Amino acid sequence: MKRDFKGIWIPKEIWLNKSLTVMERLFLVEIDSLDNEEGCFASNKHFSEFFDISKGRCTQVIKSLEEKGLIKNTVHRDGKLITKRVLRVVNK
Repeated sequence: MKRDFKGIWIPKEIWLNKSLTVMERLFLVEIDSLDNEEGCFASNKHFSEFFDISKGRCTQVIKSLEEKGLIKNTVHRDGKLITKRVLRVVNK
């Protein structure tokens, strides 16, 4: 997976945002680092392994960030089958 990795950097707007949990802050930074021209294609499996948490917990964190308007979650389907999920950070 292509990553624009320059080290660990958490912008003050994220770090000092009291409406975010620590895990939401970390997810937001990870999604941002993977959000390239076509968006972030990382699966819940990736996040689960990277953060050592369950896939279900990943779903909860992503949903929460989406509800807070910090990320956009676009799901592409072929009928009922999900073919691709794209995460984008809002107001990069």
